[in-house]
Amino acid sequence: MSILAVALNNRHLADISFVSPCKVFTLLAMYERTRVRSACQGKGTCGLCLVRIDQGAVSELTQYEHQRLNVRQIAHGIRLACQVTVFDNASVTLVNPLAIEALDTLTIHPLIATANSQYAVAVDLGSTQLRISLWDCVHQHRVAGYCGFNPQAYYGTDILNRLTAAMTDTVTGLAMSGLVQDTIERVVTEWVETKNVRITEILLVGNTAMLALLANKHVEQLLQPAYWTQSVDCSLSFSTLRQTQIPMAVVQPVAGFIGSDLLAGLWAVRLTDSAGSALFIDFGTNTEIALWHQHKLWITSVPGGPAFEGCGISCGVAAEQGAISHVTYDAETGQFQGELIGNGEIKGLCGSGLCAVMACLLASGQLKKNGRFAKAVSELEIELVNLHYRVTVKKQDIDIFQRAKAATGAGIAKLLSIAGASSDDLTRLCIAGAFGQFLNIQYAQALGLLPGCPIESVELCGNTALMGCEQLLSSPNREEQLNELKRYVEIVNLSQVDDYEDVFVDNLYLQPMFALVSKL
Repeated sequence: MSILAVALNNRHLADISFVSPCKVFTLLAMYERTRVRSACQGKGTCGLCLVRIDQGAVSELTQYEHQRLNVRQIAHGIRLACQVTVFDNASVTLVNPLAIEALDTLTIHPLIATANSQYAVAVDLGSTQLRISLWDCVHQHRVAGYCGFNPQAYYGTDILNRLTAAMTDTVTGLAMSGLVQDTIERVVTEWVETKNVRITEILLVGNTAMLALLANKHVEQLLQPAYWTQSVDCSLSFSTLRQTQIPMAVVQPVAGFIGSDLLAGLWAVRLTDSAGSALFIDFGTNTEIALWHQHKLWITSVPGGPAFEGCGISCGVAAEQGAISHVTYDAETGQFQGELIGNGEIKGLCGSGLCAVMACLLASGQLKKNGRFAKAVSELEIELVNLHYRVTVKKQDIDIFQRAKAATGAGIAKLLSIAGASSDDLTRLCIAGAFGQFLNIQYAQALGLLPGCPIESVELCGNTALMGCEQLLSSPNREEQLNELKRYVEIVNLSQVDDYEDVFVDNLYLQPMFALVSKL
């Protein structure tokens, strides 16, 4: 038997006995308090489980590590925990451990308890993040909030990976449902005890896959294209939380990959009340797009992938404390500068930060429109002079973002085309999601991620799903109002649109969308 001494944040954590040789990832995952980042179940494809080998004999770098790690990381002894086998006593430090809670950006109002006070809980169950709010139904404002990472992410950042895991293993399906229930229960219980409030109900919205995983049923339907435009029953088999017994229900999704998070978002921004045509985009692992045009609500979704969430890219992190959210380039000095979310240690680029880097590299001539570096290199290192920090961007990072950008751009272009509209018709462009919260609109338009609307018509709306869910809690006739909204819906399944793939290829180029829309 050998001993692995695991160090976390320069603090001795535990001595773990194991039969040598053994994977570092397995040992770290045994201890929940280490909070190892992982999104590929230890396959080496997400590149998130970064550790530094401080001491001990370990295995050689694997092909996945060469793909995911940059030269500077390798030189400093950074490895992927799931790829490292230890052969002797070793000391390991987590480079970027997963925080249970994300940066809390939810606006909170003071709790004002009165004789007729009534409180409820709104939940936005996203693929990457889980947001929960305590809602004052009388004064109609938020009095407490929680931002955390969806604990199901261990089973894959990709939605299809999670669905496949739940479908093939009933134990895994139960585990994923239980993880979400336990997190909600923990947060709600704390509010009940610390704020001395009585909570009457819990209402959840989310994309269809997340709701199906929570309900632990019909996940197989979402893997069948026939159900992508059909309704999927995501009603819960349980009606209350396990311990507190608070009633809990979900807002039913519109169709297979059109979730109730989009429905709540549309309700929050009142898209159908727009004077003229309006476009709504909720960026995420599954990006949902809605176009209000001539009294119809054209809706589709595209596989954005985890790139918008900062996952799956070598320099990427979620939009959390320490993430670089914005980058600028000065053509006169040739210098790059970055903006950080919060304070403290710099962790890397979130999705909007990577978008900004790509736009700056394009403007400086270091990146071509086809996504290739101007010089024959596989990675570039950029110094952010004001942060005294170097960011390394690999060719594969550009590729991953390009595909996500192309799927979104093609989805927007085809939705406009099918509805008989153009970007000139848009009076509103509503951007939702954590990615959109920090997005530079001009950069996004330069890359072709967004149509070229006037800046004044663009609204960065933040988490509209949670906002809409809260508003629904205060609505006495929410079912009727949601049904009225659904009446306008026309679902577009892009997999059945003949030339979608051609438009996707066109949108791989990093250039303004107007140059592409004119070809349709």
